[in-house]
This record gives sequence, structure tokens and C-alpha cells, in this order.
Amino acid sequence: MINGIHNEITFEDDTTIKVQNIIWATGFQSNYPWLEIDDLFTADGKIIHHRGVTNVKGLYFIGLPWQHRRGSALLQGVGFDAEFIINHLNELTVLGK
Repeated sequence: MINGIHNEITFEDDTTIKVQNIIWATGFQSNYPWLEIDDLFTADGKIIHHRGVTNVKGLYFIGLPWQHRRGSALLQGVGFDAEFIINHLNELTVLGK
């Protein structure tokens, strides 16, 4: 991914797709200076979320340290957080949001 404008994502080969949701797998180090979204971060740079669900419609995170439990950033624990987000998305679908 090299660019994202509104709901359109552009890749290095210049192909694009339109998306409704983004689940960001954070990787080993949390560093987001390029992510310029109002009201997404605390004063010290941490993402504002509840179990990976942010206040930005369609933006979700997986793998944050202590996202919900100690193992959230580990392969053995990330599944619990992924299940929570999938259930959240399913609820939104049922409610038509």
C-alpha cells in the first residue's frame, strides 16, 4: 500500500481497491507518524480504542500491546482480539450500520 484517500487504497503496482473497513495488524513496533487522523491518538501517541475498535468508522487494530489482555500482541493471544473485532463487524452488519 502506498496511498489511501477516503475509501480507495493504492498499491505499488498502481492497482486500487475500494474498502469499507481496515484492520491494521501492527507488527513488532508501534510507530504511526504517517497516520494523520484527528482524535485517533492520546497526547503520548497511543491509539485510542476499545479492544481494537477505534472512534474512526471502519478503522480497527490487531496486535497492540495489552490491547485487551497480556497476550494481545502475541500470536497465541491475538485471536481473542480478532474474534472480538469480527463479532463487532457482524453486529454492525446485522444492525445495518
